[in-house]
Amino acid sequence: MKPLQDLAVYDDADFYDREFATRTHDIPFFLDQAVRAGGPVLEVACGTGRITLPIARAGVDVTGLDVMPSMLARARRRSADEHLPVQWLEQDCRAIRTDRRYALVFSATNAMQHLHDLDSVLAFLTSARDALRPDGTLVLDVFNPSPAKLARRPDAPYRHKSVTDPDGTELEVRAATGYDAATQVLHFTLDYLREGATVRTKKVSMRCFFPEELLALCRLAGLDVRHRYGDYDSSPFTADSPKQILLCRPAG
Repeated sequence: MKPLQDLAVYDDADFYDREFATRTHDIPFFLDQAVRAGGPVLEVACGTGRITLPIARAGVDVTGLDVMPSMLARARRRSADEHLPVQWLEQDCRAIRTDRRYALVFSATNAMQHLHDLDSVLAFLTSARDALRPDGTLVLDVFNPSPAKLARRPDAPYRHKSVTDPDGTELEVRAATGYDAATQVLHFTLDYLREGATVRTKKVSMRCFFPEELLALCRLAGLDVRHRYGDYDSSPFTADSPKQILLCRPAG
């Protein structure tokens, strides 16, 4: 398996929390899945607990797993401040070690796309499958590759979003992307600009999963795809859907 790449972007957990503080549109979907499952629930690549903690607040038995100590330290502080009984595991998702069997395991917000090679992807899928109860559900959440976006040139940056700095200053985030068709990896360079001057740069690489490929990978890992949605509103998946959200069960 290839080493995980570009994880340095998650070293600064405080900045990560500020950057994604307003991202809430996906939380109701995963919260609903967790409440329906009833627990126990495992979130893979939980970060600072952006989704894990709302599930805990709903009274669901939830565990958060992440490979980054900085993110988990922040998550632990947040759960302790709220007296929430969350278990936090510092582990590589490709080798989940737990004696528990979960009613729901999920990987949100494109986290799976940090796995660039076939061995890593299958190791994660089989590890997550083995952590499930026989009737448990694995939820995968990746973006649906857009040919137009993959065709963007690295020398043609575009405005991606804005972020508020701790001093209240708005940072413009400019992105430049380059797609490597041989590896199916989309490379991002994100520049954070204050009044036109770059104050921070991040590099992120995301493996693209095409729809039929993702179904085949699930089958290869011993998973049956029961539902496939195109967004967090549970709308049916189509070619134009922004997301691929798969609900899987262990085969057989």
